[in-house]
Amino acid sequence: MEDYRLSLERFFNEFSTFRGRFLEGYIQRLERFFNDLSFHYRVANEVKRYTDSIYRFLASDFNLVGIFCPDETRISGILALLLDPKGEHGQGDLFLEEFVNTLKGFLLNPTPLEDLTDFSTAKVSTEVSTDYGRLDILVEFPNGFAIAIENKPWAGEQFQQLERYVKYLEENYEGRYMLLFLSGSKREAVSLSGDLKQKLQREGKFLETSYGEFLKPWLLRCAKECESDKVRWFLRDFASWIEKNFGEV
Repeated sequence: MEDYRLSLERFFNEFSTFRGRFLEGYIQRLERFFNDLSFHYRVANEVKRYTDSIYRFLASDFNLVGIFCPDETRISGILALLLDPKGEHGQGDLFLEEFVNTLKGFLLNPTPLEDLTDFSTAKVSTEVSTDYGRLDILVEFPNGFAIAIENKPWAGEQFQQLERYVKYLEENYEGRYMLLFLSGSKREAVSLSGDLKQKLQREGKFLETSYGEFLKPWLLRCAKECESDKVRWFLRDFASWIEKNFGEV
């Protein structure tokens, strides 16, 4: 019995010594890692500050969109302004056509969008009041087709919110519509039943996507085609702000 007790004591003493050495080595490795990381971070910031001061045209910290910290309503307003063929950006229907082309690449069935050819007379509205709730953005085309956008950068959905919007769109556009659920960080829409969502997706009437996945590529495509330097820089700033606040996808 005595030998057994001594063996246990030896085991726990050796284990305690081993544990102490292991933890000491582990802590040292962690300290080295974070010291190296901190050093590289400081160097990167110093290089950034230096290049910004020498090459003043870079101004890498300046972002027009970030300055006014847009909320959900303001973001919807910006999107509507860009989509509007008569918008102050002066690029006509360029951005709206790019938007529709981007949508086609995401939809399981892009057929409903194939008939959209006249973008110049489309009507873009925000905060559209209906008996089923308020649509963030509504784009109405001269052929009777409509694209509704539910913009949710941060907030969640209300009870059956998207189902109510689908009902409104079905009643008012006779099935000729597309509903876009646009979230900040990609998440699934929860106010549509699974069966209805799958049906709408098969028909090309519903898409759930995110700022990083959809908006950012669209903005960069618009910036590439835009003929105004002022607007082009705004589009790039908007895309950069999205990446910083919501990530890639």
